[in-house]
Amino acid sequence: MSCEYCSKDLKPFFLAKHWSMLLSSNQTYLGRIALVLNRHCESISELTSEEWDELHKVMKNYEQAAKKAFGATLLNWTCLMNNAYKEKPATPHVHWHCMPRYDHDVTFAGEVFNDEKFGRHYDNAANRKVSAEVKRAIENELLKYLKK
Repeated sequence: MSCEYCSKDLKPFFLAKHWSMLLSSNQTYLGRIALVLNRHCESISELTSEEWDELHKVMKNYEQAAKKAFGATLLNWTCLMNNAYKEKPATPHVHWHCMPRYDHDVTFAGEVFNDEKFGRHYDNAANRKVSAEVKRAIENELLKYLKK
């Protein structure tokens, strides 16, 4: 079995030296992304100082962009690699999920996004797919505010 991220043809909408930013297919939380390390690494304790430093900069950059683009109230970051252990051998790859959270409805690209669980843990079972057109619009809106 190969690594989920190394074996995929990833299509990041924002690329840094060490990290790739991918818009999630699940947009229950408008602007939900995965931030994936560009090299295969199985544990966050194995990140280099340079990767940690850039991670901080990319996270800060994304938080500012999500707030400007969509008015995100706060952003929840998680580093969960549980899926990598569903099969043997396990093939984890360091990545972070970010779920922007909203204390208000957001209308974007003709759709209304409502964070019904605001102030509580995010709804892991919710799965809102958006069209390819809306996905591109979300990426393009974020790119207006992401610093290169």
